[in-house]
Amino acid sequence: MRTAKISIAVDKRKLRLARMAAKAEGLSLSAFFVRGLDDRLERHERRRAAHELAATWGPESIPTEKELEEFRRHMARLRKPRSRAA
Repeated sequence: MRTAKISIAVDKRKLRLARMAAKAEGLSLSAFFVRGLDDRLERHERRRAAHELAATWGPESIPTEKELEEFRRHMARLRKPRSRAA
């Protein structure tokens, strides 16, 4: 995986809390921030996929139990196992 160094501004109190949380989880501060970013990106992708799938149901229809089950399986596939490092 290629990485890029960036500079961000973080509230001092939040930075202190992030450092403590990262340490408690056995992560570097960088890995802690990347994990948070991964979580946000995963939620974004899951919402996008949910909207895309729901659009196939039509504005006035209620999904069948089969469609709901397909939706749940699809959303579960979007979850990726996470390694301790990131």
